[in-house]
Amino acid sequence: MRGRSYLYEIPVFYLLLSVVQRALFPENFSFHLSRPSPYWLGILLFGLRYGLFPGLLAGAASAGLYALGFKLAGEGYRLDDADFYLQPGLFIVFGAVMGGVIDRYRQAIASLDSRIEELTGKNRGLLEQIRAQDKAQRVIEQQVVSQMSSLVTLYHGSRNLASLERGALFTGMLDFFTQALSAEKTALFVQEGERWVLREERGWAKEDPYPRSLGYTEGIIGKAGSEKRVASLRDWLGEDAGTASGEAGKSDAIMAAPILDPAGETAAVFSVQAMPLLRFNSASVNLQSLLAGWGAEALAKVAQFEELKSHSIFDESFGVHNERYFQTRSAQEFRRSVETGHPFSLLLASPLGIEGLSAARRERFRHALCRGRREAAGPRDIVTTTPFPEAPFSLLMPASPAAEAAKRRENLLSSYANLGLDTPLRVAAGSFGPDTPDLGSFLARTRQELRG
Repeated sequence: MRGRSYLYEIPVFYLLLSVVQRALFPENFSFHLSRPSPYWLGILLFGLRYGLFPGLLAGAASAGLYALGFKLAGEGYRLDDADFYLQPGLFIVFGAVMGGVIDRYRQAIASLDSRIEELTGKNRGLLEQIRAQDKAQRVIEQQVVSQMSSLVTLYHGSRNLASLERGALFTGMLDFFTQALSAEKTALFVQEGERWVLREERGWAKEDPYPRSLGYTEGIIGKAGSEKRVASLRDWLGEDAGTASGEAGKSDAIMAAPILDPAGETAAVFSVQAMPLLRFNSASVNLQSLLAGWGAEALAKVAQFEELKSHSIFDESFGVHNERYFQTRSAQEFRRSVETGHPFSLLLASPLGIEGLSAARRERFRHALCRGRREAAGPRDIVTTTPFPEAPFSLLMPASPAAEAAKRRENLLSSYANLGLDTPLRVAAGSFGPDTPDLGSFLARTRQELRG
């Protein structure tokens, strides 16, 4: 009922206005002499509150009552003048525009509400994953403690699965699973095309005959990966642990388990090549299955983090906008310059001799260069990383002409000199002009200037 209440609110409002007019201003029929007209209040009230149709309806009511006022005042001849309809027309147009804007904002708010609901659902999903990991951890704490030297070993092992970087997570899985199973030789295989290729191993000797690459369905590792289930020598040799252990040296593994990604596909295969005879039993196979499930939960968290990070526009390492933002924003500013003629400039910096530095010194240098750029930047300038290996950072300067870019360049060189680094710095400034038909040529020319 509330959604259509304007159907009686509008007549009541204008009736009250008419009563006020008759009581206080009897000669001012329908407020036809008032400037501004009180009827604007009805248009604003119902247009802002209800949207397009009520705003249009209020505008039409205001226009009709306004014209009626002149007729009641004996000035009906003015209705024959086309200029007279400017004011009533403004009532209707303003009511429609006001209501249309409000409808648009409501649609935007509804879209945001939908997005919030979607993110809330994702958050609930993450909470479910966390609860599942907590449950898996409790089960492991109950079943694995007896096979590990102490609770401390379990604690440190579980921390290996807390990494949000895929490579570090796989390494942590291999280390933790190896300790949890008390295995002597283990390996982690990943899929490359139609083969399983060794990624890392623990305990292998140079003379060990274990394969570094297998076909998609080859051996125990291939069976575990292709069928997405735990596989062991017992699948072929039955329950005779002694026979199975004796055949271990002739096989690619004695047992293996797939690590599944959120889509249910095999992301990696953890395999055990050697372990004490008394520990190779059904309990160990079950434990390996449990560990693989825990690894899959950790991998799902990494996949979620990677998805969120892929949409980020910030580089957390340096505290500036990332390459993705550089490409998007530079394209936007260049397009705006082409369409409107507004100036647009950028700076690229090339540290000479950085290739000869160690990885640690190179990273420290990049942080120092980033700090120098932030200090030299103006209030509207944007510091970003770039995809160009010779220029790790960029300074985007929207609405800055070439002269201002040259000034920024000098500020950057001065700020860099104050850092006291022994690596020379070359800085190139690029500005939009008639000789830059597209962004690619604009960036290419600036990079060419940087290379000298």
